[in-house]
Amino acid sequence: MADPKRIVESGYDQMTERYMQTRRVEDRDKTFLGLLFDRVDAGGKVLDLGCGNGIPHTVRMVDRYSVIGVDLSKNQIDLARKNVPGAEFIKQDMTTLAFPDETFDAVVSYLAILHVPREEKPGLYSNIFRMLKNGGTFIMMIGQDEWDSVPGDTLMDTPMYWSQLGKEKTVELLESVGFRVLRSSVETGELDGQLESHLLIMVEKPQ
Repeated sequence: MADPKRIVESGYDQMTERYMQTRRVEDRDKTFLGLLFDRVDAGGKVLDLGCGNGIPHTVRMVDRYSVIGVDLSKNQIDLARKNVPGAEFIKQDMTTLAFPDETFDAVVSYLAILHVPREEKPGLYSNIFRMLKNGGTFIMMIGQDEWDSVPGDTLMDTPMYWSQLGKEKTVELLESVGFRVLRSSVETGELDGQLESHLLIMVEKPQ
């Protein structure tokens, strides 16, 4: 298979406008954001990994928090800057971030870490742990089953790559990094006209 990250980057660059049309608030979005709003006081600093075009999550977070959004796709980042002028956006691979220790009150990622190759997930979770303040919260929506893409996989008729560890291995990995699991639940919502179920996980960096 070609470089997985280039597949993801190129894919989201190609379907920029089409993808934005699917970004609407649904029940699982409300659950995802509600957990953040309940856990983190207004004025906190939040890192949004795989922010895409900023709709519908970043735009709602920025009213409460100081938000930095990160995405691999230049076209998605360009749209995010227009859609959410109140946030800061960086085009970068989320696995290479080097913010100082204990920078963020929360880190969130909605259906983005499922694009990160499985061999890079341990380092990513360790880095998130490092960048979070003590007592900070990490919330993500990911795939619930363990599987990896094969050549020919697509999203919106565009080549795409996924890599998922499944619930058991993900929770085990997060705990090995030092996180305390607060919630792990399956949430269902519509994407590209189809109902899909994903795993919602919330963890805390202990005080």
